[in-house]
Amino acid sequence: MSEIFDVIVIGAGPSGMIAAIAAGERNLKTLLLEKKSRPGIKLSITGKGRCNLTNSADIGEFVKCFRNGKFLYAAFNAFSNEDLISFFENLGVQCKLERGGRYFPESGKASDIAAALAKRAKIFSKIITGTQVKSVSKRKDGLFEVFAGGGSFVSKNVIAACGGLSYPSTGSTGDGYEIAENFGHTVKELSAALVPLVLDSPYLKELSGLKLKNVGVSVLNGKKTLAEEFGEAEFTVFGADGPVILTLSSLTGEEIKKSELFLSVNFKPALSPEQLNLRLLREIDKFGQYPVKDMLKELLPVRLIKPFLNYCGINIAKKCSQINKADREKISASLFDFRFKIKGVKDIKEAIVTRGGVSADEIEQKTMQSKLVKGLYFCGEMIDVDAPTGGFNLQAAFSTGYLAGKSVNGGE
Repeated sequence: MSEIFDVIVIGAGPSGMIAAIAAGERNLKTLLLEKKSRPGIKLSITGKGRCNLTNSADIGEFVKCFRNGKFLYAAFNAFSNEDLISFFENLGVQCKLERGGRYFPESGKASDIAAALAKRAKIFSKIITGTQVKSVSKRKDGLFEVFAGGGSFVSKNVIAACGGLSYPSTGSTGDGYEIAENFGHTVKELSAALVPLVLDSPYLKELSGLKLKNVGVSVLNGKKTLAEEFGEAEFTVFGADGPVILTLSSLTGEEIKKSELFLSVNFKPALSPEQLNLRLLREIDKFGQYPVKDMLKELLPVRLIKPFLNYCGINIAKKCSQINKADREKISASLFDFRFKIKGVKDIKEAIVTRGGVSADEIEQKTMQSKLVKGLYFCGEMIDVDAPTGGFNLQAAFSTGYLAGKSVNGGE
């Protein structure tokens, strides 16, 4: 007779590993299956290798950040940001708070988070790596049979923690959505969330690699501002990246299908038009016979000056004393509104998070159990919830995974 587990967790990402830990700590016989050669590969590279694991915001703020955020109340209450920080610090991974309420491991290494999770999961569960789950079915006796590798495993419960569609090389290839659909679940349309933007501009080659801090960035539809953010951005050979860009990308991906959009960068968001005009008058007077490009060093990064003046239609060698009112107004307007046409967003394979997934309406928010199939649970990126950058999405993965593992009933 096949070995019967209390719970099989599919996927050894953040939600899967913490689900296995939460179940195993309750003395449930737990099996964790992972298709890749080791657990936590995607977690090891998240946050550009630094791992922004959570945020200092309170639960109310967390909920407001998410689409379908109310669904996550119970999960955040069951395992909060404070619980998460304590969890890792008890495992020997100290955490530090940085700007924007973002928490990172003190070492600055995402691999430390992944390693600590994997080490803990190995204590409380049996882990099999390099095993692709092919299908999951429920037998007449009420047990689940998980077909993986060259055989099958039997369990009273299954927690699907398979991840989304982003970074498929790390194992997130959307397998879990097929499992959900086979059990009758609705999978909401899948698209890229938190993904770089593709821009159409003659200046990208010159600007590629330039990082901007404390800028205002907006997405415009004609004269209408659809969304705006403040913070850091970076130009790339294809467009733009960075925290504010990623936050704006989900809306952009939807709206670009409907109309022409532009990205507007405000290089001086702290100044009013009057203040900027006075500043320009002072700088122009001070630099007098020097080229305007020298004056702009007081206002912009050096690499930005040439493309900026081309954008304004002003000769880079023009002297400040030759700048007329029309030139000054163009400079002022462009400092507040430097535009790029948005062509679209990068492929979902390059997204940090997948938007869409198993409908939250079909999952019990107090347990993460399917409302359609008893003993089937969902957690992490599989669920149709997503939020901006800042540690929110990883916290949701940990919280929903923990709640699923805590809620599994091994006695039936």
